[in-house]
Amino acid sequence: MNIQEEKKILREKIWKLLEEKEIARFPLPCQGRIPNFKGADKAAKLVTTLPEWKKAKIIFSNPDFAQQKVRELSLKEGKILIMATPKLKE
Repeated sequence: MNIQEEKKILREKIWKLLEEKEIARFPLPCQGRIPNFKGADKAAKLVTTLPEWKKAKIIFSNPDFAQQKVRELSLKEGKILIMATPKLKE
């Protein structure tokens, strides 16, 4: 089995577990995406305690719901926010 196959199996296992344990949050189903999860806001607040966060002037984030609080906190702290736009063609 190659690394891509192993990653696919692991992702599917995690998506299934998140839904079975009712940890996954909107948007559902979480398969095929970076899943939103209960505790994402708390995780975002913990990120702001890291030395790397404190030093950073620029934050790069994806547009997924799980990182919404990360984006909010970066702007509140006056950091430059760069957000990926993977589905935009132009």
